[in-house]
Amino acid sequence: MTDKTLLLVDDDPNILKALKRLLRRESYTIIQANGGAEALQLLEENPVNVIISDHRMPIMTGVEFLARVKEKYPDITRIVLSGYSDIDTITEAINEGNIYKFIAKPWDDEQIKTTVKEAFEQNYLRLENSRLAEELTTANTLLLKKNEETAGFLEQVVNHNTDGIIIIDDSKKIIFSNPSALTLLLDHYLVFPGDEFKLPFKEGQIVHQRLSSKNNDDLLIQVHCSTISYKSKQAFLITLHDDSNIERIDLEKKRSDSHLKEFCYQIVNAVSLAIEQRNSYLTGHHNRVSRLAVAIGSKMELNDAALLELKIGGLVHDIGNIFIPAEIFNNTTSFNEENRLTMQQHTAKAYKIISNIEFPWPVAEIILQHYENIDGSGYPYGLSGKDIKLESKVMAIANAACSMSEDRSYRHKLPVKDIINNLKLESGKKFEPEIVDICIELIQSGKFDLNAN
Repeated sequence: MTDKTLLLVDDDPNILKALKRLLRRESYTIIQANGGAEALQLLEENPVNVIISDHRMPIMTGVEFLARVKEKYPDITRIVLSGYSDIDTITEAINEGNIYKFIAKPWDDEQIKTTVKEAFEQNYLRLENSRLAEELTTANTLLLKKNEETAGFLEQVVNHNTDGIIIIDDSKKIIFSNPSALTLLLDHYLVFPGDEFKLPFKEGQIVHQRLSSKNNDDLLIQVHCSTISYKSKQAFLITLHDDSNIERIDLEKKRSDSHLKEFCYQIVNAVSLAIEQRNSYLTGHHNRVSRLAVAIGSKMELNDAALLELKIGGLVHDIGNIFIPAEIFNNTTSFNEENRLTMQQHTAKAYKIISNIEFPWPVAEIILQHYENIDGSGYPYGLSGKDIKLESKVMAIANAACSMSEDRSYRHKLPVKDIINNLKLESGKKFEPEIVDICIELIQSGKFDLNAN
C-alpha cells in the first residue's frame, strides 16, 4: 500500500497540531483543515484515504461534513473525534456519515495510532475490493460478449453447414433442423420441428440410405447419429451427408478448405496489423515484405505452394516482436548490445508461436531462419549455405530491402540507390547472390516499387 494520505479536520488549531505531532512518524501524508468547508475544498484537490474529523464545529458539524464525504467520496475511511460521546451523537455519526470509528476526547495516543493504522488497512482493503470487483465486472462483461459472439458464430456455422444437421428426441420427434437438412430431404420428407424423423439410424454408426427420385439421380445419404443432452434429457444429433455425387463432394471439400484458408489468411492479416500497431514505423512493412518475397519467388519460378508460404510468412515474420519491449522499437539512438540480443530473440519466439498452430502452410521454419546468413554469421543457430531454407533466403532479402526503404526511430529511410548498394555489399555474405540479383532487377525495372503501400 503506497498511498497513505490523512486529512485532519478540527476548528481548534491546537488539536490539529497535537494530532499531527502524534502521527508524523507514521509515514502518512498529513493535510489539515479548520472546518468542513475548507476540508471539502482540499478533497477536490487531493486524493485522501482516511479522515479524522471533530464533531462539534461551527457552521458545519463533523457529522454533516462526513455525510457529504460519504456521498461524494464513499471510499474514504471516516473517523469522528469528539468530546461528546452521548448515544445520540454516536448514532447520528453512524447513520449520517457511516463512520469507521468514534473516538472520544481526550484520546489515548496508542488508541489513536492503532485506530488510524487499522483505518488505512481497511481503506486499502476497500479500494482493493472495489478494484477487483470492477475487474470482475469487466471480465464478466467481456465473457458475456464473447459467449454471445461464440453463440452467434456457432449458429452461423450450423446454419451454413453443407451437411444436414438434425436434433431429435428419444421419440424421434424433430427438435431442430438446419437449412441444409431441409433442402437435402425436401423431395422426400418433412423435417421441420415437430415432424417425425423417418430415416433409419444407429447410434455411433454410419448408415447409408438411398432415396429414389423420379426426375433426378438417386440420392445417397450418409446418416450419422450421436447421443447428446438437450434440456437435461437424452437426444440424438443426426448429421446427413450427400454421397451421391463424389465430384460434388470433392468440390464442396475444396470450397470448405478455401474458406478455412481464407479465414486463416484473414487472421494472419489481423495479427500482422496488430504487430504493426505496436510500432508506427512498421506500418505496411509486413504486407510490403510479403509482396516483395512473392515477386522474387515468382521470378525464381517457385511453385504455388512455396509462393503461398512466402506470402503468409511475410505477413507474420515479425510476430515474435510482440515479446520485445516497445521502448526498444522506439529507441531514437543506435542499439546497445543488450537491445541487440533482445531483438535477436524474436525469430525463435515467432517459431514457438507458429509451430504450435496447425497452419495450413508450413511457415514456421521460414520465419525461424529468415535472419540466418549464408556465411553463418546470422541467428538464431548460425546456419549457413544449403542448411538455410530457400524460402528463408528469399524472405531475408525481401525483409532487408523493405526495412531499408522505411523510416525507423533511429534513422530515416534510405534512397533506392543506397538500398541496392547495401544489397550488393552483403551479396555472398549475408544473402544468396542469385536472389539478390533478382531483387535488384525487380526494383530497378520498376516491377516492384519499394515506396508503394
